[in-house]
Formats: sequence, structure tokens, C-alpha cells
Amino acid sequence: MVVIFLVFALFLVAGIPRGMHAVWLGLTLATFGCCLLGLIGLITRFGNYRLEGLIVLPLDQPAWSGDLLGRLTLSGFMRFRLWTLAGFIVSVLGFSFNYTVERWRWREGALAAFFALVVGFLLWFYDPGQLFALYRRGTFFLGNARAWARWINRRELLDGVGFGLVILLLAYSLGRLFFFWRHLSIPQKRAQVLCIGIGHGLLAGFFIGLCCLGPAKVLNARAVATKLLPVAGYPVFDITLLLAVPFAGLLVLGAVLLSILRFGFLGTWHMGTRELDRQIRVANAAIRLVFHSFKNRFLAVQMAMDMAALQLERIADPRGEEVKLKIHEARHICEEALAQLDMLQAQAGRLRINPGPLCLDEIWEEAASRCATRLTAVAVSVHHREPALRVWGDREHLVAVLENLIQNALDALAQREGGFFGPRLWVETGREYEWAYIRITDNGPGIPPENLRKIFRPFFTTKPSKNNWGMGLAYCHRVLKAHGGFINMRSRMGQGTMVEIVLRCR
Repeated sequence: MVVIFLVFALFLVAGIPRGMHAVWLGLTLATFGCCLLGLIGLITRFGNYRLEGLIVLPLDQPAWSGDLLGRLTLSGFMRFRLWTLAGFIVSVLGFSFNYTVERWRWREGALAAFFALVVGFLLWFYDPGQLFALYRRGTFFLGNARAWARWINRRELLDGVGFGLVILLLAYSLGRLFFFWRHLSIPQKRAQVLCIGIGHGLLAGFFIGLCCLGPAKVLNARAVATKLLPVAGYPVFDITLLLAVPFAGLLVLGAVLLSILRFGFLGTWHMGTRELDRQIRVANAAIRLVFHSFKNRFLAVQMAMDMAALQLERIADPRGEEVKLKIHEARHICEEALAQLDMLQAQAGRLRINPGPLCLDEIWEEAASRCATRLTAVAVSVHHREPALRVWGDREHLVAVLENLIQNALDALAQREGGFFGPRLWVETGREYEWAYIRITDNGPGIPPENLRKIFRPFFTTKPSKNNWGMGLAYCHRVLKAHGGFINMRSRMGQGTMVEIVLRCR
């Protein structure tokens, strides 16, 4: 398990170009793995027995860790355990600050300085050199039982203070993640923070149980002041918690991997809904298969109507004008059908993304201009929380996505019946840390819950229009996935629908 933690940490630290989140998370896993190494080395050095592994593997007897740490002197081994403890605390604090602070202010700077002083105090007070000097001072009280008892009580009190400081630092870090989670509104960001918080909470709990409690605790000035060793006389270690570490480790790594792969943590590509993706792939393959045949048939019909219209020109019959008018109408219907098929082919074909820096406000304005004729009948309120917010993406595809969503909102408003207020659209753009969003809310009739789970499926539609193919939202899902973003939708019957596009900021 230690090897898995260290190797996984190296992979995360290798992602430095994605930001300091990767570095702090990698350091957290690496220092926790080193804490486990120190604990195993302590047990095998002073416990007078060897550990039994949960699974029969070459690593079930920790001889490799004994060889690694056995060469250290006692003071060097104690420093290794102390510095890995401090490193884990600093890593958790550093991650919580780096993850939740967008712009540093004097408050965050003062807190960071205070925490640095606390960690520095722990490193100074529990350094082996300082503890040895403490042991020497304690020998002066050996002749006085009452003074010796007071001396030991002070050491226990100081150990309690040190333990309390560790609890305070870790609790503050986890509390900071919790309050950060509470104030977020983007569902994927909330889920991401929840996964990271669960992982850190598990690590912190096992860290406290393994390194700060019992005979194996690092902050143990009382034992050193009396016996000159971190433990006394081959104690019996309770390794129940240690044996549970592999299971907790798998949960932690699973939570981290889920936040990376599913919710776009560290800027990594995220997985979509597998069943939905499969349905879209099957639908697109079917569309591409039949498209060529349909297009050829419509073109053949157009050519036949053109020839019929040409022959009618030579016939001097008053009824010919009426026939030519009907031919012209039929030809216009064919042109509309071909245009719809072209659009369907473009949406079903392979997405070619040409990303570049884009202004989210400008994307909205361009999409709104394409729907300007229909928008005139609706009251539109636009609010840009952060003007000139820039994202990275393909302009044409993102404008097409917004156009699809605007048309859907206008179709919903067209079905609206009565109400005190007229048909309205509320548009909001803004940012939550690394994610930019644009929300379009209407006061239409809403979407029934049974349909809300199906709206992204290809060919699913509740619109009566013959020109609607039910592929618009499936196309939106594909485009947002190709950009590493998300599309969210919330709706209440009789109150309206809110659709949200989430893109990573540039």
C-alpha cells in the first residue's frame, strides 16, 4: 500500500503544468506513505515481532522498509518520523489553501504565517536533540518523587498541547473544504470537492490514529523524557488500524480518481455517462448510414420536379400555372428537408474542434443575434457577473450549442399558458474558481421528471414540430464533452427550466 501511495503521488506531481493542485495532492499522498513507512519501521525496530500482511504477497513482510530505515541512527529515524508528520500537515494545509483561495488577502497570509509557526514549534520541540536535552533535565528530579510527578505531568500536558495543535490544523483544513463545498453552486464542482474532502478526511483520520495516538505516536515527549526512547520495552502494538489502511487507501485513491476522471479535477479529461454516450454513438452511426440514401432520393425528386416544370413551360394551358406553383412548393419542401438532413449530418458527424480563446459574453451575443427574430417577443434579462470572462473552445460549436438551448427555451415559452408575468428569459454568466458558466432560465411550463432523465437521448423529443429530430441536446452533450465541460439542467413543473453550460476558464 505504501508503494501504491508513493507511485500515485509521483504521477500527480508529474502533472505540475496542470497547476499546484497536483503538487499539493501528490505531496499529501507521498508524506502519508512516508508516515506509514516510519510506523512500520518503528514497530519492527521496537516491537520485537514482524508484521503479518493481509494478503500473501512479497511485500507482506516489511523487510524492504526495515532495510531502508534500519540504516538510520535512532535520532535520524525519529527525525524522519517527525518531518514526515510535519510534511503531511503542511501538505494538507497547503492543498486546502491552494484549492479554496482564489486571491490571497492579508487574512489568508496571516493564517498561513500562524500555521507555519505552529509547525515550526512542533519541529523544534520534538526534535531528538531537544528531547535528549529534556531527558537530561528530567534526571535532576529523580530523587524527588513529587517533583518527578510534576515533571511528568508537564510533559503529558505538552504532548496534549502538541496533539491538540495537530488536530486543530487538520480540522481547519477539512473545515475549509467543507465550507467551500457549501458555497458552490455548480454540481460537478460540488461533487469534486466532496470526493477530495472525503479522501482527505480518511487520510487525516488514519494519520491521527496511527501517528498521534498509542505507543507509536510521534509526539511523545513523556516517553523520551523517562526512557530516552520513543517507546518503552518492546510494547505490544495494536495493528488493527494499520491492517485497515489498505482498504482506506483504496477508498482514498478511488475518491481522487473519481474526482479526476469524472469531474475534471486537475484539468483532466472526464468521463461522461457511458450509456448515454453509447446511445449517441449508435444513433450517429445509423444516421450516417441512411443519410446518403435519403439525400440521393431527395435530389432525384428535385430533378424530376425541375424537368416537369421545364416541360410545363412549353404547354400553353391556364392550368399549368397552378401545377407549376405546386411543383415550386414541393421543391421548397425538398430544399428544407435537405437542409435539415445537412444539419443532422453535421451534428452526427465527427466533431472537429478548433479551440481558441473566446469571450463568453461574445458567444452569447452571437447566439442571441441568430435568434433575434424570435427573441423580440420575449423579455430577456442578461447579467454578466464577470465581464469579458474568457474560456478556451471552438467558437462555432459553442455558438451552435447556445443557439440550440435558446430555441428550446423559446419553444417552451410558446407552450406557456397564462401567468401573471409574460414570457421571460434570464441569462447569467459568471465564474466559480476554474469553471465558467452560462445559465439560461425560462418561466415556461417546465419538464416532467420522467422526461428530464431522457432529454439527452438521441431522437427523444416532445415537440410536435416535424422539423425537430430530437438530436439538439445530444449534440450539445457531445460538444461540451469534447471541451471537457458539462451541461446541467434543472426544471420544475409550472415554474420553468434552467440549463447551465460549464466550461473551464482559460
